[in-house]
Amino acid sequence: MHIFGVALFGMLVSSGQVVASKPTAPVTSSLCSAEAKVGVVAGWPPLTSVSEAGVAEGLDIEIAKMVFKQAGICIEFVRLPSAARSFAQLTKGVVDVVLMVSYTFKRKQWGLFTLPYRTERMRLFSLKPPDSVYSLRALLSAETTIGLSIGSYYGEEIKSLANNERFGNQFIGISTIQRRIELLAKERVDFIIEDEIVGNYLTQKYSNKPIYIWAYPVHDNEVHFLLRKDKFTPAQRRYIDQAIVALRPSIQNLVEQYRKQQSSPD
Repeated sequence: MHIFGVALFGMLVSSGQVVASKPTAPVTSSLCSAEAKVGVVAGWPPLTSVSEAGVAEGLDIEIAKMVFKQAGICIEFVRLPSAARSFAQLTKGVVDVVLMVSYTFKRKQWGLFTLPYRTERMRLFSLKPPDSVYSLRALLSAETTIGLSIGSYYGEEIKSLANNERFGNQFIGISTIQRRIELLAKERVDFIIEDEIVGNYLTQKYSNKPIYIWAYPVHDNEVHFLLRKDKFTPAQRRYIDQAIVALRPSIQNLVEQYRKQQSSPD
């Protein structure tokens, strides 16, 4: 997503209660080679969320548990209430790992990217049934408005259009997905852009009106774990990448399960 960042230090989940859990030891060893704090933004179900009991849940939580267990690294999840300040929290050492980070050259200064572990698919959602779209520029030329997550990265097409003097004011920054869906349902914006899994899940949950997903590929993008500099040894970083490669079939199966579960009914 773009990250989906991280903000103020919250609580640690431990023993199923507050906000973190340590997985069992990897099959290759009875000891962990390291311990790490993984930041969790609670407001992105079903990718990342925190239950009422304080347990971190979701697709990317499951993937993180699989990968770091395979790499021999014990993790605990740290609850972070906002997506706006993730990289600052990483560089300050509040967390050691940030989930769901899109690669940009600028972000290399804040941490070390692992290999990509899954692909996110950003799509348009609207109240009107989908139509053929050849470019977002053509869509915006009809004076439509698009709601976006503040601080998120949606790819170069969106970045270029948002910086365009003609179209820039047609992009509306909206802080939470629940609020974006609410404003879409009230017709305050014509479209929102979300990861298809998140969008399908939450439009069904938060809207009484039918909301449609469009096929136009706004941004198909690989996401990574971003690791805090100086936290992991070169060997540990290599083990994480090797775990991602080894687990790719399992990760892809899990992603497909979530995608099918959250698909909008016909």
